[in-house]
Amino acid sequence: MKILVVGNGAREHAMAKTLAKSKHCPELFFYMEIANPGLVRLASDYAIGKLTDLQQLSLYALRIAPDLVIVGPENPLAAGAVDALSARGFNCIGPTLEQARIESDKAFMREFMKRYIRRGYPDWTIVTTLKQLHERLVQNHNVAIKPIGLTGGKGVKVYGRQLNSLEEALNYGAELLRKDGKVLIEEQLIGEEFSFMVFTDGKKVVPMPLVQDYKYAFENDTGPMTGGMGSFSCADHMLPFISRKDYETAYDIVADVILHLGRVTGLPYKGVLYGQFMQTEKGPQIIEFNARFGDPEAINVLSLLTTDFVDICLSIVDGTLIDSITFEKKATVCKYVVPVGYPTAPLIDSPFKLPVFQFSGLDIDLFFANVYEKGGTLYTTASRAIAFLAKAETVIAAKEKLDTFLSSWCPENLFYRRDIPKLFNE
Repeated sequence: MKILVVGNGAREHAMAKTLAKSKHCPELFFYMEIANPGLVRLASDYAIGKLTDLQQLSLYALRIAPDLVIVGPENPLAAGAVDALSARGFNCIGPTLEQARIESDKAFMREFMKRYIRRGYPDWTIVTTLKQLHERLVQNHNVAIKPIGLTGGKGVKVYGRQLNSLEEALNYGAELLRKDGKVLIEEQLIGEEFSFMVFTDGKKVVPMPLVQDYKYAFENDTGPMTGGMGSFSCADHMLPFISRKDYETAYDIVADVILHLGRVTGLPYKGVLYGQFMQTEKGPQIIEFNARFGDPEAINVLSLLTTDFVDICLSIVDGTLIDSITFEKKATVCKYVVPVGYPTAPLIDSPFKLPVFQFSGLDIDLFFANVYEKGGTLYTTASRAIAFLAKAETVIAAKEKLDTFLSSWCPENLFYRRDIPKLFNE
């Protein structure tokens, strides 16, 4: 069996490691923008190209003739990678371009929620002029200002956090208006965020363990937004601030979105859908949807997956999703190490050493993200470098295990958040 994975981050490294454990012993192929050292070591072959270059992606797929294609990141999904590959006869895990708008177009997502789901979201307004922007911000300062399109998790700015005055908020909104012609202004939600990911074949919906992700760059949830600095999951696959009733509410919202996306687009949604929720006094409220595995959340859940990942993927493609997908009953803590200066002015092309294949005795796993290797030395890029994961019986034990390693190893040109997960710092 041949499987082609599109993408080159830590999420894709986690996917590839999990695929490699399959009883099917698949040959793994990768289409990447940079040569991820971990993926290169697992590859039967790989190609380098822009992830949104659908012609080059399609030519590579035609050359290797994979039995299955899994698209990892949001950008190729938003560009129509699944449409292009499906048209050439390839079985794909991932939504079509139209379905991926649930992530790639926030205006579409909010209007979709309002029309079809009718619950579980904050007050919101789409503004298209500076006058509308000014009126909305003067009316209420307690807002989040969001770009309409994809920004790699770095575009949202919250009044009172990244935006400290009306002037700063107006300037940022005006910048987004010049870029996109419209901007999303949302009620600022107060509470605890959580990630609810599911497998689906468009009919059945099977949940994964809940995860909490930390997006702010610095400790105590300060600094700019990032793609995610770390995450954790609990051994019971729940989170301490989520009741069973709220869990079922969140599940029902995600399942309804999948059902209506299929009806609206005329095709079943096949792959992973990820609801980013805020647990508020009103219950779970949707912040956004992602049309794929989260990063780093994929690292947490795939490290626990005990059902054969290839079997899951094949059942999604066939429209016969496995009902009883199982996960190990352990807690996980994942942390990213990132270049100093990330995300605004990261230290690029900075070398660092890592004993990359000597972690088995520590029971810590690593996942290469956006680094490159030359002459046996790793170098930073402008994005996150490496994700580390620890598993244990409890979150506290996993955190202590990971912190002990990172505090003894992390070089001066990299940093990580010591306070992840915050709920378990005492």
